[in-house]
Amino acid sequence: MKKVLIVTYYWPPAGGPGVQRILKFTKYLPEFGWQPFVLTVNNPDAPVYDESLAGDIPREAKIFKTKSAEPFALYKKFTGKKPTDTIPNDVLINKENVTLREKFARFVRANFFIPDAKIGWVPFAVNKGKEIIEKEGINLIFTSSPPATVAIIGRRLACATKAKWVADFRDPWLEIVYYQNLKRSKISVAIDYRLEKKTLASTDAMVTISRDIALLLEKKAPGKKYFVIPNGYDETDFVKIESQKNEKFTIAYTGSISKDRVPYPLFAALSRFKEEGITDIRFSFAGRFASEFHEEIEKRELEKYFELMRFVPHNESTKILLHSDCLLLVIDDVPNNKGFLTGKMFEYLGCKKPIYAIGPIDGDANKILKETDSGKMIDYQDEEGAYRLLKEYYSNWKQGKNPFQFKSEKYSRKQITKKLAEVFEEIVK
Repeated sequence: MKKVLIVTYYWPPAGGPGVQRILKFTKYLPEFGWQPFVLTVNNPDAPVYDESLAGDIPREAKIFKTKSAEPFALYKKFTGKKPTDTIPNDVLINKENVTLREKFARFVRANFFIPDAKIGWVPFAVNKGKEIIEKEGINLIFTSSPPATVAIIGRRLACATKAKWVADFRDPWLEIVYYQNLKRSKISVAIDYRLEKKTLASTDAMVTISRDIALLLEKKAPGKKYFVIPNGYDETDFVKIESQKNEKFTIAYTGSISKDRVPYPLFAALSRFKEEGITDIRFSFAGRFASEFHEEIEKRELEKYFELMRFVPHNESTKILLHSDCLLLVIDDVPNNKGFLTGKMFEYLGCKKPIYAIGPIDGDANKILKETDSGKMIDYQDEEGAYRLLKEYYSNWKQGKNPFQFKSEKYSRKQITKKLAEVFEEIVK
C-alpha cells in the first residue's frame, strides 16, 4: 500500500464542510491502495466543533498533531472575548456591532497575517512533516486549502524532501469570499499575489472542486496539471427513514448563512404565500445566521414560518434534512462565484430531496442540478421566479408528486475518492 501525507488544518473535532471533504478522502483512500498519514494541529481554531466526525477516521490512518502559533488567541484577548469563544467564518466581513477594537484587529489580521491567520502553523508543520516523510517513506504529499497556509506548508515540504505534491483548493486563494468584501492594502495584496504565484508554480498537480476554479488556477499557473474532483456525499451518513408526509411543507437548511447568502427572493415569495393565507409551510433551519437574515424575517413578519436552531452535529443535521420535503441551497452572492460548489450541495444530493437553489444560473452548481435532475435554481433578483418555484414545489407536495429522478450516484464520496487515488497514481509515476 502506498503512503500519502495529508496536510490539513481542519480535522475532527473541528466541524464544517472543510473537514468533511478531507475526512471522507481519508476514510476511503485505503480501499484504493493508499494509506493516509494525516498532519494537523492540536487545537484547531474552528467556527464549530463536532465530536461525532471522529467515527469516520479509518483504522489504517495515522494522525499526527502539532502545536501552532494562533493569532486568534490574541484577537480574543484584545477584543474582550473568552478564550473558549469560537470565531465565526464571517468574522472578516460581518459589519454589525463591530467595536473600534475589533475593526483594528481585523485590519491587522487582513494586512499583516499573509496569506491568512494560520501562518503561525508553518514552522511546526514543516518540521513534523519532514520527520514523517523520512521515517514513513511517504510517496506523495496532499494538501487541502483553505487556509492557504496549508499550501505553503506543502510547497516547503516538497522542496525539502523532493516528494511529489498535489494541492487541493476547495476555494480560490485571493478570490476567496471574505477577501472579496474586505479592504486590504495594495502592499498586502501584492505580497499575497507573489506568494500565491510562487506556491502554485511549485505544485506537481492541482485538484479543485469545479471547472470554473480550475480555469482560474490555470490562468495563474499555466502548464500545470489540473483535476476537477468535486465534493460528494457519503451513503453511510444517511440512515433509512420511513417515508411519511409532514403536516406542513418543510424546507430545511443546515449550516451557516452569511450576509452574502441571505435568500432574499425566497423571503419575497414567502411573503406572497402569507398574503394568500397559506400557513402549512415551515422552514427548519439549523446553524449560524447573519443579522441580515434575522432582520429580513422580522421586517416581513415571517417569524411564524421559521424554526431556527443552533449548530447541530453532522449526524443530527442529516436527520433534519431527511425529515424535510425540500432543501434550500444558496450560493454566495459575490463576484467570481460561478465555480462555487459547496459541500452542502452534495450532501443534499445524497438526501434525494428536491433542491430549491438560489445562485448564478450559468454556474457549475446549476449544471449539476440539471445533470442529476435534483432541483432547480433561480437568480438572486428573480422574485417572480422564486415565487413560481416555491408554488411548484408546494403543489407537488400537496399532490404527493416528485418529478425529480436524483441521478447522483457519480458523486458518492467513495467514487470521488477513487478518482483522487487515480490522480495520485498518475503523479507518482
